[in-house]
Amino acid sequence: MHALRFRAPLLAFLSLILIGHPGRSHAQQAPPTDAPSVGYHVAVNPQARTFLVTGTLNNIGRDTIIFHFPIWGPGAYDIMNFGGYVSAFTATSSTGRGLKVVRADTSTFLIIGRDRAIRIAYRVHDIGFTPKSLWFGLSDIEKDFAFANTPAIFGYPDGYKDIPYSVGYEPPKGWDLAVALDPAAGRNNYLAHDYDELVDAPVQMGKFQRIEVVIKGKPHIITVTAPRALSAKTSAQLAEATRKAVTIISDFFGDMPYNRYLFQHYLVEPKLGDNNFGALEHRNSSTYRMPLEGAGTVDGLLPVIAHEYWHLWSPKRAHVAQLGPFDYQSPPRTASLWFAEGFTEYYAQLLLRRNGLADPATALAVLSQEVAGGRGKKQEQAIADLSMKISEVPVMEILPLYSKGPLIGLLMDAAIRSQTGNAKSLDDAMRYFNQEYGKTGKTFTDQEIIPIIERATGARLSEFYDRYIAGTDPLPFDQYLPAIGLKIVTEYKEKPTLGGEYERADSGWRIIALTPGGSADKMGMRVGDVITQVVTSTGPIDPRQVLPAYVDVIATLDDVTGFTFVRDGAPRTVDARISIGNVATVRVILDPDATAAAVANRIALIGL
Repeated sequence: MHALRFRAPLLAFLSLILIGHPGRSHAQQAPPTDAPSVGYHVAVNPQARTFLVTGTLNNIGRDTIIFHFPIWGPGAYDIMNFGGYVSAFTATSSTGRGLKVVRADTSTFLIIGRDRAIRIAYRVHDIGFTPKSLWFGLSDIEKDFAFANTPAIFGYPDGYKDIPYSVGYEPPKGWDLAVALDPAAGRNNYLAHDYDELVDAPVQMGKFQRIEVVIKGKPHIITVTAPRALSAKTSAQLAEATRKAVTIISDFFGDMPYNRYLFQHYLVEPKLGDNNFGALEHRNSSTYRMPLEGAGTVDGLLPVIAHEYWHLWSPKRAHVAQLGPFDYQSPPRTASLWFAEGFTEYYAQLLLRRNGLADPATALAVLSQEVAGGRGKKQEQAIADLSMKISEVPVMEILPLYSKGPLIGLLMDAAIRSQTGNAKSLDDAMRYFNQEYGKTGKTFTDQEIIPIIERATGARLSEFYDRYIAGTDPLPFDQYLPAIGLKIVTEYKEKPTLGGEYERADSGWRIIALTPGGSADKMGMRVGDVITQVVTSTGPIDPRQVLPAYVDVIATLDDVTGFTFVRDGAPRTVDARISIGNVATVRVILDPDATAAAVANRIALIGL
């Protein structure tokens, strides 16, 4: 779940893309006057925190039009029922005669009465925040800016998603506008080939910084909404780092399948308990909500930018059938988000590392933590099963897609290289997906992913899938890390520890084993208790923010004053008593005794 660009010539052309200008995109012409089409106009009322939407449904040949709002948004997956934020829905004929409108359910309206041009109007209320969803998948109207992931704004007549749509935006006076649609005639007017394209282009309004650049002859735009302007130095660093990421990933696939790309950034001052950070990919844009951290802004944003930009190829273009064209009334159920999200995160990290844009020591440290937490342990649930539940569970419960998914990518890559003598790799498979599916528009099924990878590489991976993706066997670190020249070493050190083993629970960490005389034991905790809160001098920490494998990170904090845990349905709070224990520390290092073949695999894989 999870950009920037640069300075360059063609500023006038880039301004046309962002701010609107007379002229029509060559990519799409206005539909014939007798053809079905939908045209929208969107204004903003910051005081009432509403979008004011009007529209015209042209040549929709139905006596009763079933008009839907999406119940979910692509990439965000969670069920939102966007129609629940819509009010004052009206419809009139071309002559101004009022038409009957019936609200059939939360997200569906019935418009009764046929006409060549039915005019509709409604208000969309600000969402801003829900406990289950992330900000960049919603809408937010503040006194000085407005943002919308556009499934929150636009509906569609049933059966008419594949017709041309257009939209004119009317930002408040003095506000700028950024959207990645093709410009149309008139200021702030845009065209979309169909409904999918319309709602895959979030809109950003307000006063924001804009950085413009041309990469490989194509315009890229970075917009930044933040409490304070980025310095010239930080802007330049961000632009240059992103240029490198874009170049690396587009070079990997050998194409750049868009006419322009827009990176919409919202950078905020971090606040205690605010973990609503991340990003969301779109057809030729991506939206980010990340902490504003001064000089650290670039380092923090770069891997997120790489992740979202990779999504341009997978899954925006090469994807299973459930991920496009979309059924906006039923969230997708796919068992392959380990591929769409996990492999994306794998390559976002891997390509930056290969090209000197990520610290190898940090990468090995992160891998060491994952190995320490999962080595020899049965997985809590199959990652394929978690994929199927993504629209049903809280955001924190899908974290393994982004932590375990990259590990599966690494281990599968190692398996392919081992089986083929480094002649083939997962790289070959990803390029094959782009060539055979991304460029042709063909989709595939969950069940076809492994056979496609096998076809592209010549490796045998069905057992790997059955055991580690569809199954819950412990991940095969000891089998495959040596094959890529890495060695697992275990050292014992005296360090603060809670003492025990933990697994994820709905409300925190469940204790599954205790070290006698360890910290948790001394604090009166028992096997089966669920730790629901870590009390610190600066405020509470929700344990679900930290994966159970990293539980001892909490033990090393200086300001932990207590814990709340639940036993038999009753909460209890105890003072912190953190003691020192002899803790096994697992490290992954470059194997000094690796074979020449393993070293060659490692160099080809991670450049070390």
